[in-house]
Amino acid sequence: MNTSASDPTELDLDRTAVIVGVDGSEAADDAARAAAVEAVARHAPLTLVRAFDWPVGGVDGLPAGVDGRTIARRSAARELAQLAAALADRLPTADVRTELVDGAPVDVLCARSAGAALLVVGAHGQTWTTGTALGSVASAVASSSGCPVLLHRSVTPLGVRGTGVTVGLDGGPGSRQVLTAAAAEAQRRGVPLTVVHTWRQLTEDAARPLRWLLDPETTAASETAVVEELATELRLADPELRLDTVLLTGRAGPALVEAGDAAALLVIGRPATPGGQGPRATTHEVSSRSRVPVLLVPLPAVDRTDAVADQPVLADRV
Repeated sequence: MNTSASDPTELDLDRTAVIVGVDGSEAADDAARAAAVEAVARHAPLTLVRAFDWPVGGVDGLPAGVDGRTIARRSAARELAQLAAALADRLPTADVRTELVDGAPVDVLCARSAGAALLVVGAHGQTWTTGTALGSVASAVASSSGCPVLLHRSVTPLGVRGTGVTVGLDGGPGSRQVLTAAAAEAQRRGVPLTVVHTWRQLTEDAARPLRWLLDPETTAASETAVVEELATELRLADPELRLDTVLLTGRAGPALVEAGDAAALLVIGRPATPGGQGPRATTHEVSSRSRVPVLLVPLPAVDRTDAVADQPVLADRV
């Protein structure tokens, strides 16, 4: 059941596997339990991945002759094995692997995610913080992983978690991919799917002056069509799926966070950003402020330059 590796690039790839990053913290252990549920639902194996990052030069204060690195690594391996054994009541032990990998957590998990179907990480790790803000590892992994990432939150600040799946769509490239992923999550859980689309109507009071006034009814009809076409396709493909659409005006981040409060899972796309830049504003805000677990679906890079260069701005869509 247990394996060990020193180079994350040398790990075996199983593109059906669910992997979870753990670090010995209570939040990470809870994320592992959530990952076990995901693995069972997908009929997939589960891999517990723990990064072992011993500081260069060692740790000051250790007695002479004590090999702190070896002791610490053995302790991490023992904790990893104990966690795997604790998941035996959730899925067969034959379906659980452990990997103790030398390297920084972000580097290890991002490398490992390239060969997996889903990466699960706790919103917080060893350095627990209050509120909804992500821990540093979760934030970095969510921005650059090679597969969908489930940001797990143990307990919502509201104390109550909904039962459905909510997905935010902007109607742009990748929307169909995000909707498909959200529908699959709803189907696995046997719960309704709510599609949320938001936009902001620009007027003469907008930050940048416009040469015309926009008709709210025309814009609303246009924005409604953005998601209704996709929703109709999904209803035809899966008539048994309970699907609702919600259209909201306002900033995307706050709207999606609020809409997600009624769900068990909030799904959004994670657009690619050029040059290793950080996540887009909406992705960052939803990931950081959502009070429920968030599934981030990575989207391929799209060059919009030619497509939008000569188009008038109709609305500040999300």
